[in-house]
Amino acid sequence: MYQFSEITTVHLEITSKCNVSCPMCLRNISGGAVNPQLPLVELSLEDIKHLFPLSFLKQLKRLYMCGNYGDPMVARDTLEIFQFIREIQPSIHLSMFTNGSGRKTSWWKKLGAVVDQVHFAIDGLEDTLPIYRRQANFKKIMESAESYISGGGKAIWDYIVFRHNEHQVEEAGKLAEDMGFDQFVVKKTGRFFSNQKNQVKTSQQVLNKKGEVEYLLEPPENAQYQNRSLQKEEQLSKEYGSIHNYLNQTEIQCRVSKEKNLYVSAEGFVFPCCWIANQLYPWYFKKRSSQIWKFIDQLPEKENSLNGKIHPIKKIVQGDFFQTLVPESWSKKDITKDKLRVCAKTCGKKFTSFDDQFK
Repeated sequence: MYQFSEITTVHLEITSKCNVSCPMCLRNISGGAVNPQLPLVELSLEDIKHLFPLSFLKQLKRLYMCGNYGDPMVARDTLEIFQFIREIQPSIHLSMFTNGSGRKTSWWKKLGAVVDQVHFAIDGLEDTLPIYRRQANFKKIMESAESYISGGGKAIWDYIVFRHNEHQVEEAGKLAEDMGFDQFVVKKTGRFFSNQKNQVKTSQQVLNKKGEVEYLLEPPENAQYQNRSLQKEEQLSKEYGSIHNYLNQTEIQCRVSKEKNLYVSAEGFVFPCCWIANQLYPWYFKKRSSQIWKFIDQLPEKENSLNGKIHPIKKIVQGDFFQTLVPESWSKKDITKDKLRVCAKTCGKKFTSFDDQFK
């Protein structure tokens, strides 16, 4: 895949904890109860010092905190970890992805002096934001962003477009400009796709903590805000007979192998990317039954073979999971067995819903 000495970018998930309940996030069950399979943990400053040797930090060009499950804002040592990394590698580009609905304004101002860029996930204005970012507080987010900008940081407003907020895109963009955000980014979500049925879905149920349906999320009506890859489903189904057949046959063009990107989870597990790691705890599968566990269970110590708290990350990257099991799966022909389905779906040649979020 790549060698340890080639890695220039680290995606660090500092915590699996979060203060909101987004319905399309696997940390909860469709916006309701917290995923019962998910360990609620975080990495400390001491953990980071153990995981990342100084020589490794000095070779990095970029490190960003973003969550499969958690929000880096809620972890205890987030600011201190960024400060430590900046001290070791002054030229590194540091960034963070967050809902921004928490912490004191003084914390955000300090962050602005250390972290180059923060992406604030603000999917609507005050009346529509909580429809997707459940429990988020719009006014608090605005205060956080203002304080971060005043500290010298560049803020980016990330706006996922749904049917319920597509009428506010222009107004939100104008507000972002007035407040001094560096960019306003419209995101065309690719999450209206059923991983269980291998097909695009027309809506997403939103549940309360009792498992009762409260309302539905729907994709935008305006074609300019729709994810282009999801629109290809019918075409690919006709060409290959089904999306399943397409995933079996597609050529995989691994983006992180080109970017020399490394992902570290809140437990300290080391993976090539967050997409593979995101398959550890899907609540809609029986525990340890998702496909990635079949690969992990082939390792001498199973998941502990990938644990950076136990083994040096150089040993993990140079080991079988990175160098053999994952890349060799790409040439296989069955996503129910030995071809990693998540790789085919995320980095397949004709169906790249992640990239198409931004086109």
